[in-house]
Formats: sequence, structure tokens, C-alpha cells
Amino acid sequence: MAGTRGIARLRGEQFHNKIMRNNHFDSANKISETYLDIKFHNHREILEDTKIDVFVQANNKEVKGVSQIDVTADVGARSISTGVDVEGVVLTEKVQLRLTGSDTPIGDADSDVVYGRLEEAGGVFTLTFFSIENGAEQLYTFDKKAENIDYRFVIRTNLSVIPVDAIVKGGACFVEGATDARAYMNLVQLMKDIYGKGGTLDNDGNANLATSIVQQIADEDSARQNADKAIRDDFAATTGASLVGVVSDPNYTGLTVQTVLTDLAKRIKTVEHGSDKEVVDAHIRDVASKNGLFPKANFTSLKERLVEIENKTDIRTKELDDRILLLETEEEEEFYEAKGGETSYSLTKGMAKDKSVLVAINGQIQVPTINFECKRDASNRIIGIDFAPDVLKVTDGIPDLLYIRYKKSV
Repeated sequence: MAGTRGIARLRGEQFHNKIMRNNHFDSANKISETYLDIKFHNHREILEDTKIDVFVQANNKEVKGVSQIDVTADVGARSISTGVDVEGVVLTEKVQLRLTGSDTPIGDADSDVVYGRLEEAGGVFTLTFFSIENGAEQLYTFDKKAENIDYRFVIRTNLSVIPVDAIVKGGACFVEGATDARAYMNLVQLMKDIYGKGGTLDNDGNANLATSIVQQIADEDSARQNADKAIRDDFAATTGASLVGVVSDPNYTGLTVQTVLTDLAKRIKTVEHGSDKEVVDAHIRDVASKNGLFPKANFTSLKERLVEIENKTDIRTKELDDRILLLETEEEEEFYEAKGGETSYSLTKGMAKDKSVLVAINGQIQVPTINFECKRDASNRIIGIDFAPDVLKVTDGIPDLLYIRYKKSV
């Protein structure tokens, strides 16, 4: 039709691939968003349904001398995750610990890594510390001089809402051949055993020692063998005398070790099989004995001195035996006139031997355990008699007369 502009309609499938390019679109006249259906709700549901565990870190916590700390303020108002699909604080995961401001793990006495566990009770969150001892989890208490720590715990959230304080680390998984924290601690321990407390891990792969440990051990072994051989050679020669301090002395002869030993052995053998020689000054008493029994004196021989000691000792021993015999067989007597009212009497001449006490009052024999009891000291020796409730009396001016006979106890 003349003068009429035709309008053609094209379907999308009528365009071949790669025909539409940027110059077919006008940036000033963009397609309205209302004509686009990106199914935003579906995408958000996918993000919300995809759970992710992330770290939340708290820094510079004081742990001196404690096995747990209150971390309620750090956890905040977060709920607790009760399953893999439930968002909140994860209590089943270990809490990682590091020295403040570093990535250095914390080790116990035998280099096992110290870690934490979050616990909740009545809305209060507690971080308790543990390490592995003999294959089992044991409570760990920090030293009273321990440095402050940083720690990070796990929260479960979704991809649509990641907390602003969360730490997301890509590739945070176990990798075959990677060095774990305990291996790192063992490496630090080995380094300090080799270099001392001032040693460091340079992380450059180059040796820090000019001579390797293996070579040092080999050199030390070689030097020790040479030194031992030199010592043996010196002992076999005259030089050996100076090594053990062999000097000129009237008690032996020779300047080499072997000569001195031979001479001393000969002298000892002579003494053992009899000799008219004695050890120098053995027969001289330079000072008197402490109690004067053996005064200062010179003797012509050691035998004379020993005989003198034996004789004096024999005399003193006989005197002591006689005294003991006299004490054990001699009887003692005591008399006492009553003053009235006495219920007991203490021996005045010594202690009595057991079963040797004879007691009489006014000439009448008293029977033990019936008329009286023996009084004894802490060593069970008899020191007197007790006749309570009976008492000694004075009747018409005439006092009771107490008579005691006994053998003395040594």
C-alpha cells in the first residue's frame, strides 16, 4: 500500500546466534526491569537455604592462672545451633586459640595444642580450655604468667546474611600433607632444642648452622677417639705421672703410674704377711683421750699401745660389772612415821625392782593389789606405793610406822 509504513514483528527464535550485538541496544532507552523476571525470591531462598560455618574472633583475653573465662559479652545475643540446618553459635566445634596478635598456636607441657570449647548455661557462655593427655581430653589451666590470647568460635549462618564480624577464609579445609598446629609446635620445640631459647624459624629453607648437626656429631666422635688414644698413650709413658699427680714421696718410689702401683702393692703385701715395720706414728698417742682415761704417751710399738688399751678397758669393765651386780642384788630399806592422813608414799633411795617390794605397817605385812598398789614412772619402774582409800594414822599420839624393803632397779 503506497504511503503506508509497514511494521514487522520478529520473534526471538527468528534471530540467529551472534546476530544481536551492543549496537542493537540503546543505552538511553533501557529495557524496563518490569519486563525482566530474574526470580529474585527463588535466588534468595537458595542463599538462605545454603548454610555456612564462619569464624567470629575475639582478641586480647586475659587467661592468667585460669581454666575457663566468661565470654557472654563476646557471643552476644546469638542463639545456639542445634543442628546442621539451624543457625546460631556452634557448641560442638573446638575453639581455636592463638597468642594475641599472632598466628602462633598455644601448646601445653608436652607440646599438645591447647584449644577451647564453648559451653552455655542459663544464657551464660563459658570458654573452657582443654588439651590432649595420654590420648584423652583433659582440662587445661594456664600458667599464672601466661600471655593474653585471641580466640575464634564458629557460628552457623546462611549465604544471604553473613555477620559483619565473621571471618570467611577460602580453602579453609584439611589438605593432605599440610602441617597441622601440633606439628608446628613440635617443630618449634625441636628448633629450641638445637639452637636454644634464642633460636628462630626463618622460613627460608636455608641452614642456620655453618656445620650440620650430623657433621658436628661425627667431628666430636672423631675428636673423642683421638683424645682417648692420647690419654692411653700418656698413661703408658712417663707423661702419665703428671696426669695423676705422681710426685716424689718417701712412701712410694717411681715416677710412672705403673711403677708407683707396683711399689704400693708390694708394701701392702708385706704388711698383710707380717713385717717389723709399722704405719708411721701409729704407736704414739699425741694427746690424751677426752675423759682422761688414756693419757698422752709414747709406746715402743703398736702392740704395746693396744695392750695398754685392753688392760685399762678390762679393768673398767670389771668395775662396772661389779657395780651392776651390787645394784641388782643389794636390798634397800626405808622407814616412815606417819603424820596422819597419808594415802601414798614415794621411795627416797631410788627406784624398786619389779616384784621385790615388801611393805609392812606396824609390823603387819601388806599384800600387793589388796592393801596397796605400786606407783610407777613412764618406764614402768616402781617409784612408790599407794594404799588409798586407807590412810596412815596417828592414834593417841602414836603414829603408824611404815616399813618398805626392796631391791633397787638399775
